[in-house]
Amino acid sequence: MKQMTNRQLQAKQTKEKLLDISMDLIREYGFDSVSIQQICEAAGVSTGAFYHHLGSKSGIVVELYLQCDEYFESEVIHKLTSETYYDMIIEYIAHQLIFAEQNGVDLLIQIYKAQITEGNEFFLMENRGLTKGLLHLVEKAQEANELTSQVSYKQIGKELLIISRGVIYNWCQSEGHYEIVPLGKKMIQNYLSAYKI
Repeated sequence: MKQMTNRQLQAKQTKEKLLDISMDLIREYGFDSVSIQQICEAAGVSTGAFYHHLGSKSGIVVELYLQCDEYFESEVIHKLTSETYYDMIIEYIAHQLIFAEQNGVDLLIQIYKAQITEGNEFFLMENRGLTKGLLHLVEKAQEANELTSQVSYKQIGKELLIISRGVIYNWCQSEGHYEIVPLGKKMIQNYLSAYKI
């Protein structure tokens, strides 16, 4: 891997600092209540630097999703503890729901907004970390004869994501007034039971 120049390293550090401070402020005050100016003042950078690294306030949310993908690709997929691929699928989606819970309703609402307004194509790509890991698990479950192969692994994976996103959306509508993980796991189990061998 090519080593980063000092300039590239500094740019990476500035972007990470902006994101960390943005997330802290958003969690404390809410997305709509935090201004770019506040973020820049707290980070000690110019507004020009903010726009250079994140493009817009919605860019914070898109960047968060990129980090989420990286987390699922480098961490979650390799640390699942279930013994069957069928159960790994449920565990994997539970991590998606935990991610939502940890980031809170306000930020998740902004993620849904960004999915619609800031590049819907990106959020639907199959090679994103979160999606890729789920498709891999479904394919392995079919190869292990835990799930039927009469429906493609891509179709099952797509439908699982529709369900998990729907659960998160409903949780946001309910302002987080119930535990998202048990409900999500139950719905995923109900869906997968139709394909279980």
